[in-house]
Amino acid sequence: MSLSVLGIACSPRRNGNTTRLVLEAMETAKAEGHATELVYLSDLKINPCQGCGACSAKGICVIKDDIPNLQEKLIRADRLILAAPIFMMGINAQSKILIDRMQTFWALKYLHHQTLINPSGYERIGLFLATAGTKKLDVFECAERSIKTLFHMLDIQYAPPCLYKGIDQAGEINEHPTAIEDVRKATQVLLIS
Repeated sequence: MSLSVLGIACSPRRNGNTTRLVLEAMETAKAEGHATELVYLSDLKINPCQGCGACSAKGICVIKDDIPNLQEKLIRADRLILAAPIFMMGINAQSKILIDRMQTFWALKYLHHQTLINPSGYERIGLFLATAGTKKLDVFECAERSIKTLFHMLDIQYAPPCLYKGIDQAGEINEHPTAIEDVRKATQVLLIS
């Protein structure tokens, strides 16, 4: 059975550490015979939420950019792999803008009581991948709250994440003793769940 696997690379660095992780995850999914698509947020035109409340009326955002197309991909995905670096002890700005713009989904789900997904018969599951330059104990806490909230709103089960501290300069993730293999295994589990 083939799954639709959507990867979202949220780093502004095309050669960043979290991008390396999501590339590994997508290669693993593809090698297992699943349909994959990787979206780089840096390639999209995405504007921040204006807080206007227009989406509450009909669940439609008034901002004209690439978010509706990405939302269609999110609706169709059986599996989501989201890779976002940690900036200032939270998710980076690109990731936060993406999450904030999902307010339309919140309005559809909670105000208009509409389902967000086209049922494929599969339980939807998501994997969060992240790296952080600091080694502080709670460095992933804020980011995980945001990602868990996003996944919950999208009716996506939150799988055990792959999170790596002390990874700052581009390419450092390749020197981590287990990260690449961890991501391969986590992706394989995601695909058989």
